[in-house]
Amino acid sequence: MLNFLLPFLFFTTPLSEGIDSAQNKIINAQSLKGFFEELSDLSSARDKKVVSIVHIGDSHIQANYITGMVRNLFQDDFGNAGRGLVFPYRLANSYGPNDVKFNYVGKWDYCSIKKDFESNKIGMVGYSAIPQPNSELSIKVSEKGSLTFNKITILDEFGTLLPISDSNVISWERINNQTFIASENLISEIRFKSTHSTKIKPNIQGVILTNDSSGILYHSMGVNGATVSQYLRSSNFQNQMVDLDAKLTVISFGTNDCYTYSSKFCSSCVKEDYQKMIQRIRKQDPDMAILITTPSDHFFRRRYSNKNLVKLRSVLYEIVDEENVALWDLYQIMGGKNSILDWQKASLARRDLIHFTKEGYEKQGDLLYRALMYHYERDFLSD
Repeated sequence: MLNFLLPFLFFTTPLSEGIDSAQNKIINAQSLKGFFEELSDLSSARDKKVVSIVHIGDSHIQANYITGMVRNLFQDDFGNAGRGLVFPYRLANSYGPNDVKFNYVGKWDYCSIKKDFESNKIGMVGYSAIPQPNSELSIKVSEKGSLTFNKITILDEFGTLLPISDSNVISWERINNQTFIASENLISEIRFKSTHSTKIKPNIQGVILTNDSSGILYHSMGVNGATVSQYLRSSNFQNQMVDLDAKLTVISFGTNDCYTYSSKFCSSCVKEDYQKMIQRIRKQDPDMAILITTPSDHFFRRRYSNKNLVKLRSVLYEIVDEENVALWDLYQIMGGKNSILDWQKASLARRDLIHFTKEGYEKQGDLLYRALMYHYERDFLSD
C-alpha cells in the first residue's frame, strides 16, 4: 500500500489540527491527467521507465526543503531514478540544498537572471558558473543514502570539464552543449577540471545526477528574490525543458512579484509574465501538465498582510481557466489572511513573516504531495 493512503500523521504540532484537510485539494486537477497516466504506467512498468518533474520558483524553492520532501515522498512510492538537476550555488554567492555538496578550486565567476544576464547564457536554474583555466569542481553526496549516481549530465558550453583520475568513469561524450559521463558503479563523488582556452568563455548551467533505475526524477531550482519576469531572462530555458523531458512542471513564484507598495503593483503585468512562462514551457509539448502554487500568506515589511496577494491570487485563478493549468492554493490551505502569524507562533515560519523554518517548508511539501496523491487516487485510479 502506498504511503499516501496512510492517515495524516506526519506532523504533530498544534497547527496541524487547525488546517482543514478538506481544503488541501488541487483546482482543475483534471488538467494533470497526462501526468497521472505517467505515474500509473511507472507503477506497472516491467521495463525501465523514468518520470521527470520540474519544480521552479524563488527563495522558497532554492533551499530544497519543500521540494526535498516532495521528492522523497514520490521516490518512496514510485521509485528513485536519481537526485536530478543540481547546481553549485556557492559559486554564485548564494545558498543551495544541503544534500549535495560542491567544492571548488581556482577562480570562478558567475551570472544569473539578476546579474550579467544580457551578456551570458543562463539555464533553467537561473544561474551559470564560469570557470577560469585549470579550475576544479567536485560533487559529493552521502554514500549511505539514496543519492549515489552512475550517470552525470553537465549542462555546459564548449565541453570544458573533464573527470579527474576516476577509475570508475567508463565513458565521456559531448552532444549538443552537454557532457555525458557514465560510471561503472554507483558513486558518491566525482571531480572535474576545466581545460578550456582563455579565448572561450564557457559556463556551467547545471548538473543532472541519475542512477540508471526506474522511478521519479524531481528537478527543483529556485532563485532567491526572483520574480516571474526575471526568470524569463533564462535564455536556455526552453531547450533545457526539452532535455529534462518533464511530465509535470510546478511553478512556485509570486511572493516577490507582489511584494511592493499597492500603488506599484500591476496585476495585468504579472498575469502576462505567468502566461509567457506557460507558453515557453508548452512550446515543445502543448499538453504539458502544469501546476501553479500560490504564494503563502506573508506580511509586507513585517507590518501588515500583503494586500497585493489577494489581487495576485485572483490573477492566478483567471489563468487556471484561460490556460488549462492546475492550481494549489497554499494561501488558503495554510489558513488565509494573517495565518503566517499562526505558523510563526508554531515555530514553522520565521520572524520576517515571509520565509519559513525547515519544518515549515517540509510541512508544505508534505501537504503538496498529499494533495497530488489525493487526486491521483480519487480522480484517476478510481476511474
